[in-house]
Amino acid sequence: MNFRKKTIAKSEISTASMPDIVFLLLFFFMVSATMKKQDDQVKLKTPEAHALTEVQKQFLIKELHVGKPKNSSLGIGYKISAENKMIQLSEIGHWVETQRATLDETYKDQMIVLLRADENVDMGFITDIQQELRKYKARKILYRTLEK
Repeated sequence: MNFRKKTIAKSEISTASMPDIVFLLLFFFMVSATMKKQDDQVKLKTPEAHALTEVQKQFLIKELHVGKPKNSSLGIGYKISAENKMIQLSEIGHWVETQRATLDETYKDQMIVLLRADENVDMGFITDIQQELRKYKARKILYRTLEK
């Protein structure tokens, strides 16, 4: 009886072109990615500040913009803009609830409202916005300013 050893052929995938593929994919995603353009509906001239605070958890920040509309058909008074659309003072509660829903359950009570207001906005209007935010338990408010 004649016994033969079976030879097992090894098949390997060539990885010589792997770096080329990786760089090609990296280049494709860099070229095709778009950066979100901040296109506010209101004009802002930010006031200067003497004391500044930096927030460590940036994902907690939700922005409201207050200023004169860029489009004159929206009126001449100061308006509130959130996420590139105009909202009324009475809609702030709905906006707060919508923004709070985007946060993880552990951070819902830590949401921070960043109020970017034009330096010429009447303080009474800012106070009305603050009161509306307080009704919906959005008590952490920061004001965007320029460093002096």
